[in-house]
Amino acid sequence: VGIEAWQPEYVNSYELGLKTSFHGSTVRGNFNIDGFWNDFTDQQVSAFIPQCLPLINSSGVPNVGGRASCTIGAPTGINGIQNVGKSRLKGIEADATVLIGDNWRFDVGYAYLDAKVTGSTTPPACDNTRFECSQVVLLTPGTVLPFAPKNRITLTGTYTLPLSESLGKISLGATFTHTDQQFSNHGSDLAFSVGAIPYNGGIIPATDLLTLNMNWKGVGGGPVDLALFATNVTGQKYYASSANGISSTGADFLILGEPRMFGARIKVNFGK
Repeated sequence: VGIEAWQPEYVNSYELGLKTSFHGSTVRGNFNIDGFWNDFTDQQVSAFIPQCLPLINSSGVPNVGGRASCTIGAPTGINGIQNVGKSRLKGIEADATVLIGDNWRFDVGYAYLDAKVTGSTTPPACDNTRFECSQVVLLTPGTVLPFAPKNRITLTGTYTLPLSESLGKISLGATFTHTDQQFSNHGSDLAFSVGAIPYNGGIIPATDLLTLNMNWKGVGGGPVDLALFATNVTGQKYYASSANGISSTGADFLILGEPRMFGARIKVNFGK
């Protein structure tokens, strides 16, 4: 109560792109490129607010780290909404497809993103009698916005077997995706910079993931489609996000990415 209000966010978005296609006797495809610039005002981002500890707990035992001004400590920390005064997201996206004959297809996609806070911030409302307002982690000018990897590239190759149409259409494919390191939050930045913790769990390391798939459309010329797939084929161990708890539980919690998985899908088509 009292910290659930925040200002609306506004964005001016500018975008310029080009779509092309090319056709040859054996090679055809397309190439698209797009540049964008987003100027945010009062962008809404989540800011964790830890609860405070009274000097004496409900059982009459002194709290380690308690303070007298914490008179009605909250039962748990919360995520408040911070309005970032100004922030900017700019980047480039490009993708291309090349078809060679009737059997080979190659796809490539690339994204570059530069997302930073550029102006002053408005802290979320905070009641110092219930929370540790001084420990709220705010996004300050120059801070990279969460979940904004600098570069990401995806490469896909697909080969369609030269089989009779009566057998169906069988294709084999592989997709490789590289994603640069990125921040999931900035809750551990200060503690890491002063050497209080040995590892910044708010930084998601770069990942290189490989996916394989086999698609059989119209099995034996019938209405059934079959797909086999394997994700994270190399078994890379990585995490997709983190839930910072340094100021509350004294620990970081990492949310693991998907392990190597194998699976199959069957689709049945009815009618024409």
